[in-house]
Amino acid sequence: MTIQTNVGEIQIEEKDIVLFKQGLPGFETLNKFAVIALEDTKPIQWLVSLEDKEVSLPVIDPWMVRFDYHLDIPKSVLDYLTITNKEKVFILSIVRIPGNQPEAMTVNLAAPIIINLENNLALQYIPETSEYNLRHLVKEELERNKKLTQEKNGDG
Repeated sequence: MTIQTNVGEIQIEEKDIVLFKQGLPGFETLNKFAVIALEDTKPIQWLVSLEDKEVSLPVIDPWMVRFDYHLDIPKSVLDYLTITNKEKVFILSIVRIPGNQPEAMTVNLAAPIIINLENNLALQYIPETSEYNLRHLVKEELERNKKLTQEKNGDG
């Protein structure tokens, strides 16, 4: 099927529809989404609503921003998404890009999106406590990665 979104017209197959049974915080009435990779915005991808063409959220693999990111998925979330194979889980973090200020781009590492690739059930997991923040400055995280890599390699 062809869907019109605010990031352009996309082709989506039924098997690629991601279902958020409870919607997303702020978009509780929207349940069907797709993850779209556009050549022009890589490594940022788009979580686009298939029910409201105005809703497209920029997302990124959190390990691209913070290579030592870790996430403990609680049993309740594993059960809710019916995850039986942790190798078949896709994790994304929502990116915030302030208008005309890409250097101020932040990423939400505290509340990741978890997708079970076996059945395409998904949710945004919001833990009660987290060592991460809702807004990590991407530029600072990339500089942190570089510094840690240099220290690890003895270049620091």
